[in-house]
Amino acid sequence: MTGFRAVRRYLDSRKNIAGMVGALVGVGLHLAGVVGDVWPVVAIGLYAVGALVAPPDPVAEPATEPSLTDVLRREAEAQLTRVELEREELPPGAERTVRHIVRTVRLVLDRLDRVADDEAGRVAAPERLADAAEIVRAELPACLDTYLRRPPSTPPDTAARELAAQLEMISAGADRLAARVPDVHAGRAADLTREMRRRYGQR
Repeated sequence: MTGFRAVRRYLDSRKNIAGMVGALVGVGLHLAGVVGDVWPVVAIGLYAVGALVAPPDPVAEPATEPSLTDVLRREAEAQLTRVELEREELPPGAERTVRHIVRTVRLVLDRLDRVADDEAGRVAAPERLADAAEIVRAELPACLDTYLRRPPSTPPDTAARELAAQLEMISAGADRLAARVPDVHAGRAADLTREMRRRYGQR
């Protein structure tokens, strides 16, 4: 099958098409009386010339895998969309807290994309990324599933209090995570300010 696909690719290639055009020109020269019995040799030669001078087919760019930060952004947005669609089933304040969690996680992921130039941040990035993934993939879905799929026998007020407490803990954890991930742009701005103050003799 691999050999068959290779043959098909060549038959459809620019080089083969150019070679076939050259061969047809050789046949045309024979029919016009320009070349005699040697026309097969001429056709083969023109095919070879056409195949040699034709540009190669463009190489398809390999598909790039999305980064984990991009995947987590999409998954976080999916959790927020779920909450928006089921807001009527959720207690007051739940959507606002989830929105804060998702916004904070997005901030963390954006910062993690920019820590390449910060040695300390680069070393800690895998752990911080794992913490963000834990929030998006485990903690937040588990809280929402537990509340939305609770049995009818569960008192609504009790379930609402539990969900509120769980979301507040996740929100606080997301805030702490954001505080541990350096804002590279803010750090560069602060460094520039200090350098300019030193240069101009200001404190």
